[in-house]
Amino acid sequence: MVLLVFGRHWLDRWPHPARLLPMFFIVFRIIPFWAIYVVLNQAPRSDVPVFYEAALSAKQGALVYRDFWSPYSPLFAYVTALPLWFWNSAKAVVLLMVLMEGLALWLTWRAYRRPGGEEVRFRLLAYLTLAAPLVFCVLGGQEDIWMWLFGVLSVLVWQQTRDSLWIGVVMALALITTKALAVLIVVPLVFFVDKPVRYIAGLALTGLPALGILVLLVGDKFLTPLAFAGADLPFAPNLWTVLSPLIGDFRPYAKLLSWTGVALTVGVVAWAAILLKARTTYDQALPLLWSLCFCFLMFFHKSSFSNYAFIFLMPLLLQVIDLKSIPQLVALLLFNFAVVVHPTYWWGLGNPIFTRWKDLTTTANMLDYLLELTVVGCLGYFLTLLYRQVRARSYRPFNVPVSSPATSKS
Repeated sequence: MVLLVFGRHWLDRWPHPARLLPMFFIVFRIIPFWAIYVVLNQAPRSDVPVFYEAALSAKQGALVYRDFWSPYSPLFAYVTALPLWFWNSAKAVVLLMVLMEGLALWLTWRAYRRPGGEEVRFRLLAYLTLAAPLVFCVLGGQEDIWMWLFGVLSVLVWQQTRDSLWIGVVMALALITTKALAVLIVVPLVFFVDKPVRYIAGLALTGLPALGILVLLVGDKFLTPLAFAGADLPFAPNLWTVLSPLIGDFRPYAKLLSWTGVALTVGVVAWAAILLKARTTYDQALPLLWSLCFCFLMFFHKSSFSNYAFIFLMPLLLQVIDLKSIPQLVALLLFNFAVVVHPTYWWGLGNPIFTRWKDLTTTANMLDYLLELTVVGCLGYFLTLLYRQVRARSYRPFNVPVSSPATSKS
């Protein structure tokens, strides 16, 4: 990415700029997938085997939550089952994740290319060169980017209709297709849209029939994805795992901290939504609100972990990070390094939570703790940038021209 930023003048002279995004996507996503899973014939790892088993059950007509377990939204297993009709392999699930990230990238380009397409294109090219999305998508086969896919789809729908109803419809689809975490951005949007009743009606138009069908088919088992939010199991890194050597073991209060984290995340984003409502349009505000939501969640919630970065890195780079600022660029690169290295290292150590200073006397534990500090410190820095933008008297997304403001916000 550093070479890209400092060699931007070469990109500006590229004779066919429209080909840059697909070319970069092929180089940084398709070729790595082909090299790892076809040439080297590596088996998918991380959560992919779990996705694959659930997708196989869905492909065979089994009913989610009743016949097989899934921590994700009801449609997720059935969407991941689609490529198995053409290639019955866990590698097909990874390929689907790569293509879904490509779709999110393309939709983001479509939503924000006018005016100022050159700047937006450059930022999306920079995103493709980041280490974390590459590792999470190609090596990890993670699905978190799907949430932003629906977010930017809601922007495109709003740009065409200027109607809050359709924002609600798309966000309801996000809830029933991705994961329960989507509710953390869905709720605060009530405070931003101009017509919250129509927004809620859009949520109900899609959500209530889905809910009714789920209750009819599986009873209260559809609450399975929500159980993770209040689970006692802690993950790292986040504020609590970093503070634990100082404040002591937080795990006896894990359930309280979980729901406090959820409530504060919704509250902080709702506050930002209220401040931004009179200042900007939906397409301008969503990347900022989205980045704030999931940065804060990853920073504060005791069950957050490094993979959550995949939810917000694209909108963060699109509208928050100033690529001309050396401190911001360094923080972005450090963050990418730490979130890539920490999960594997942490799991290799046996998922430790350091609750005493003497836990850090070994080199291995101290290295893990330094990685945690790096992730949490970078998140705190990003939150500072987000706070400054939200509190600005006249909100203008620097360096990123976005679609022209409309007379109606949403």
